[in-house]
Amino acid sequence: MATKAANHHFGRIIACPLLLFSIHAFAQAPMVGNYASAPDEWLLGRGQRWHYHTDTAKKPQELAIREPIGDEIAIVDKAKILLNNSSAKAVALIDGDQIVWSGYNLPANSKSLLLSFSVGKTITAMAIGKAVCAGKLSLTDSAESFVAELKDTALGRATVQQLLEMSSGTSAINRDSSIMSAEQERDMRLGKISFVDILKTPKVSNAHEGWSGNKRQPGEVFDYHGTDPLLLGVILNRATGTSYAKWVEKEVLIPAGISNEAIIGQDHFAYGMADGNVRMTLEDWARFAIWVKRNESGGGCFSDYVKQASITHMPNTIKREGKAFDGYGYLIWTENYWQKNSYWAVGYGGQRIAWNHKNQRILIAFSNVENYMDKLYALYADWATLPSKD
Repeated sequence: MATKAANHHFGRIIACPLLLFSIHAFAQAPMVGNYASAPDEWLLGRGQRWHYHTDTAKKPQELAIREPIGDEIAIVDKAKILLNNSSAKAVALIDGDQIVWSGYNLPANSKSLLLSFSVGKTITAMAIGKAVCAGKLSLTDSAESFVAELKDTALGRATVQQLLEMSSGTSAINRDSSIMSAEQERDMRLGKISFVDILKTPKVSNAHEGWSGNKRQPGEVFDYHGTDPLLLGVILNRATGTSYAKWVEKEVLIPAGISNEAIIGQDHFAYGMADGNVRMTLEDWARFAIWVKRNESGGGCFSDYVKQASITHMPNTIKREGKAFDGYGYLIWTENYWQKNSYWAVGYGGQRIAWNHKNQRILIAFSNVENYMDKLYALYADWATLPSKD
């Protein structure tokens, strides 16, 4: 088992006693009726004492705030109604680097650190892109070339690109796409095991076997689950020589210009919860979203990577997850049925960031219950059709 890594931020972290279970343990993942639920204790909590607290950017990205004009006014009015009549806790409509409107429902406010859930997978995708452009790894590298513990396993043979595309050939263990048993979850929280120990277990690292006895090959089928992004987090540790959290801080969040500390989930051995455990204020989520769009529209190695990340690589044919999306890029959902040209970071319980390739219109939402998404998708479709004002 890995040697425990010191975290210079330990002294400033306060554990939330209500967060005894992480979002990974599917047995504890709450539902409201048939809809995924993110209660305030999770959505607005402070994580665990061993999670990593980041620094802030020396020069935070400035966010202009302006009033809606023209056709924006009616859409903002719809957004206000949606916020007031749904489980949404924080919503923002953005045009370029300008916040046209944002709103909160109590107890959320401008200082709340909003939990990403699987929106954090898209942060992992960006961190991998930064590592590719820094020459730390390539998309064609196999997982086992960095994680020797997976040598000669189906999971170890998957490439970085296939992990980004959720096509490693392995499958989810639990019904919510998580992979840990209750016992593993407990031991992980106690620091007895790491994510590497979980990933190398046969049930996680073996190829999915169908009814016919045929085993999936890497790259064949899109199957959304926590294995692939968690492994990418381990690969980042091994390839960069630093922890997932520190790499994300240095290469993604600080360049995005965050103005408040963020909290990044990790195990006791500094392997990141790369399948989704980042907490930031709504304004810093806006900075991240603007940074992604700026790079998707720009030039150079990383911009080329973001362009590739935000288009469809795998069709979503199984539709076990992401029923509103027909495609998947690099830990990014694509081809939303309301707005085919859009790409989305999606999190459990109604967490969403939406972009499109045509303009700089962005939507962000953090929620308690994933029961109003059609209305949210329709709202973004309206917002995305407006030309950017800059």
